[in-house]
This record gives sequence, structure tokens and C-alpha cells, in this order.
Amino acid sequence: MKTSARFAVALSTALLLGGSTAALGAPSLVGAIATKTVRFVDLDISTADGAQTLYERIVMAARSVCRDTDARLGRDCRARAIADAVSRVGSPLLSAAHRSTIERVEEVVRR
Repeated sequence: MKTSARFAVALSTALLLGGSTAALGAPSLVGAIATKTVRFVDLDISTADGAQTLYERIVMAARSVCRDTDARLGRDCRARAIADAVSRVGSPLLSAAHRSTIERVEEVVRR
């Protein structure tokens, strides 16, 4: 991952599926894609706390970008946007935070 890419990651999804805090800003349009940039220059993502904070920012951004009246499409959009953003950052701790969240959700669904 390029050094400059470590400071921001953009969440994007097709506008048909998609629809704050100072760190997140409002969604914008790039072509037919809704995007939102998540900045994390202020975080040390090599720590669990930093990675968790970034994960929370990514989730908030995905919720903003993936507004949809159909609940299933919205959930699918958010899941893809979050997974893509986590992958783009390439942080083992961020990936672990994401896996942990998915495992908790799957545990609740199994009950």
C-alpha cells in the first residue's frame, strides 16, 4: 500500500445502491458512484484502539453511502463497502476488527 493511501480510504458503491463527523464529511459523486473518504491520519492503526476507531469510521461512512429503502440491498451494500475499505487499508488489526464483527453477527444469527 502506498504511503499516501494510508491516510485516507474511499468507500464507494453504485449510486443505485447508495444514497457526520468532521473526519467523514458528506458523500460525493464520482461519475455514477457515490463515494465517501475516511481520513485516518490522526490514528495509529498499528494499535488495537486505532484500528477499532478506523473500523468504526468506515462503518459510519458505509451507512452514509449505502442508504437504501430496501433493507437487504442496504445491508449487502454496507457489507461490500466495509470489506472493500478494510482490504484497501491492508492493516492486520483492522482486518481482525472486521472479522470479529462478522463473527459476532453470525453468532447472533445462528441463535
